[in-house]
Amino acid sequence: MSFFGNLASVGMSWLFWGGFLLFVFLMVFGSLWVRKRRKFTFPTAVLYDLGEGKIGLETTKSGWFKTNKILFKLIDRSGERRLEVKDGRVVQQGSTEDFHELNHKRGLILRAKSDDPKILLPIKRITIKNKELLEQIAPSDFRDASEKIMREAERETSKDWEKLATFIVLGLLIIGLMICVIMVIQFANNRMDKANEIYDKAIEFKAQAQQTVNVKPSTTAP
Repeated sequence: MSFFGNLASVGMSWLFWGGFLLFVFLMVFGSLWVRKRRKFTFPTAVLYDLGEGKIGLETTKSGWFKTNKILFKLIDRSGERRLEVKDGRVVQQGSTEDFHELNHKRGLILRAKSDDPKILLPIKRITIKNKELLEQIAPSDFRDASEKIMREAERETSKDWEKLATFIVLGLLIIGLMICVIMVIQFANNRMDKANEIYDKAIEFKAQAQQTVNVKPSTTAP
């Protein structure tokens, strides 16, 4: 094999192992990211005070995590458990006594501090002051309101699945790209080996031809 062939083979080998290590890193990082996202198991409603007795409502999810984290906060290392929402905000003084039922699942109802929305406090109990107004709603209107709430819940669930599907498709594309790169590298290595083999045979054939031409004919007759 020629010098340039060896150099190209080494380069392809480094490219192959570099691509392989990158693939392994992406797989590990992706699995840790998915593992962290799965910990957000509790549906959560965050209330914002808009003034004049009005509130804003944000739906998200929360889960239990430890305080000390490593590797871009993907791995819980040690420390006390605390409740966190998806965007990283911590539920202050959160405990198992703060859970309500949202969409027929254990969940949290939180309130964001007016002057600092990063601070979230759990609402332990809720008092409904216009309960008599709810009792006066006609059954048909109540069913319409219930259906609307269910549609909103299904829409939020579909949004979560769409986000997850986007990451899954991205991961599959990355895996497919790495497989294509590996196949191209292997194909290039095989073609280069064949080219070097043909080159060596051509050099050998040329040397033999020159030796044949340089042989002098005999000057003595029999």
